[in-house]
Amino acid sequence: MNTEDFQFFIRVADLGSISKAAQDANISVSVASQKLQRLEQSLQLRLFHRTTRKLTLTEEGKIVLEHGRGWINDFVHLQQALTSPNQALTGTLRISTSATFGTQVLMPVIARFSHLHPELKIYLDLNDQNIDLIQQGMDLAIRIGQLKSSSLIAKRLSTNPRVLCASPNYLEKYGQPHSLAELKLHRCILQQHGQGLTNHWHLVNAEGKVEQVHVEGYFATNSGEGVRQAALAGLGISNHSIWHVADELATGKLVQILPEFPVEATAIYAVFPHRQLIAPKVQHFLDYLIDYFQQRE
Repeated sequence: MNTEDFQFFIRVADLGSISKAAQDANISVSVASQKLQRLEQSLQLRLFHRTTRKLTLTEEGKIVLEHGRGWINDFVHLQQALTSPNQALTGTLRISTSATFGTQVLMPVIARFSHLHPELKIYLDLNDQNIDLIQQGMDLAIRIGQLKSSSLIAKRLSTNPRVLCASPNYLEKYGQPHSLAELKLHRCILQQHGQGLTNHWHLVNAEGKVEQVHVEGYFATNSGEGVRQAALAGLGISNHSIWHVADELATGKLVQILPEFPVEATAIYAVFPHRQLIAPKVQHFLDYLIDYFQQRE
């Protein structure tokens, strides 16, 4: 059995389309169909029901996909580890993260890693909404905040301090809150995520306990950078990772709010699909990230 054909079968199943999988693999649809036909002939099984409008897995195809996905990944990664432990990293490393973190923090790290491994191709998906890593064919993602329970494996990279801030124009017009009760009366900038609107902020009160504060706002966006730009435009008080607004705080374009009630820190994680064996390209990049963030804590 051709392992490349089997990997392509998994990609077709995940995308639900031969043409999309062919485009993703940069091959023609005819070559893609030949790959599937060759695999079916090798297994002596029909893997897909095909019509002009729809492609669905057969019962046998579902079983092959369920049991074969982990096996083929482990086999390929084991083969790579055993046959080329000291060779240059090759192939494509597919990474997903938020647009703001990716451009502001991760991109310089990726650039340095890429210079160390010039034969490795890197694809960076910038998306403020968490995507399905398996369906989108991602090797790993960098995510910030509280992680939802899932089948993904998470590796903590660093703490992520946060801060409340607003522009001088906003404070001149609406004043500055001096308590958590006053914060509830202010215009706050809210961010929309896949799991809902973040209109509850977690702040540490005078007793050192985390208090959940419900906030209201007249502007919301699904973009972290949109939140920052709205704060700079004077639309309200915002809740940011410090790395996102450090320059604006240093220059006075934004002013920290309620420093005596710090925002509960979150964390930065690398997450990746559950596999017993991790591909060398992923392991090398993960080790590089761990070392990078450890040096900055």
